[in-house]
Amino acid sequence: MDDTECLRRLVRLAGRSLGIGTRADIADYHRLKGEQVDAVIADSGLVPVTVEGWGKPAWADPAALETPPRGRHRTTLLSPFDSLIWERARTERIFGFTHRLEAYVPKQKRVHGYFAMPVLAGGRLVGRVDPAREGRTLVAKQVTLDGPKAVPAVAQALAEAATWVDCTDVRVERVDAPDLREPLTLELARILG
Repeated sequence: MDDTECLRRLVRLAGRSLGIGTRADIADYHRLKGEQVDAVIADSGLVPVTVEGWGKPAWADPAALETPPRGRHRTTLLSPFDSLIWERARTERIFGFTHRLEAYVPKQKRVHGYFAMPVLAGGRLVGRVDPAREGRTLVAKQVTLDGPKAVPAVAQALAEAATWVDCTDVRVERVDAPDLREPLTLELARILG
């Protein structure tokens, strides 16, 4: 396989993985240069599309366009390194959600926490949780909620995350909206039984 075919396959794979993306999104997926994407995108198998509000050309995987929407998606915490959100400009464009890994930000300047994990619910990003573990307890050191409607989803995501790390309890330390702390802890208690 020559270099051009290799680039073509990388661009096609990025498009399939993303479903839809701009030139920058597709290039970023495999850390290609924009010019490399430009050289092969026309015969990569991806199709040009227009996305309202993006203001930039985009390409989509034809299979993604043919697949009917799956309805509501699962609720879960996302790693800051998840390909759905790792590229900040794309996350802001698709979800209207600004996210930054704050592990390298001085503690006093952190807004959401050291390793804040976005909460995906119903195809939307509805909050963040900065998790830690103490023995068999998952600790939500800081929780940011997108309003009261996010409480059930964040509670569900925390309960699920507790099972990932073999925890039997969840403790909420701080919530950005203090009036939502009690509803969140009550919903967690209900889920954890």
